[in-house]
Amino acid sequence: MNKRKYLQFLIVVILGIIILFATGSSALTYNIFSIPFGNILVWFGLIALQLFAFISVNGFKINKTYIAKVIRLLITLLIFVSISWFGIAYTISGNVNFNFNSTAEGFVGSPKASILYWNILYTLISGQFVLMITYNLLRFFMKLKKQ
Repeated sequence: MNKRKYLQFLIVVILGIIILFATGSSALTYNIFSIPFGNILVWFGLIALQLFAFISVNGFKINKTYIAKVIRLLITLLIFVSISWFGIAYTISGNVNFNFNSTAEGFVGSPKASILYWNILYTLISGQFVLMITYNLLRFFMKLKKQ
């Protein structure tokens, strides 16, 4: 498959997941191996979002500056975290439903763990957009500098 087909596939996956969540589909509550289908969809959506960002910017390879290398490393880290997200979320919450309880003893499943969970989720969703914008601005200024 070429780059364009990968990007089209990833867009379909991302939009499909957004539509399911926006409409509050009952399919999100189905259990697959005792795991809510919505949690599985979020996991695939995070991976698809990271891969879309990585592929759409040609793997962040064009620019060889130090900043571009750092951005490439950060997007690679975001991809790794999104692939590991299900395990991370399970470890933080202590259950496959990713529920948190104010009466939890210790860190696992506590409100503090919930804050960490949501911060990781927000970072995974917004991080690649910030990196893409930063990288494209860097490329723009490098082109201006060459002229």
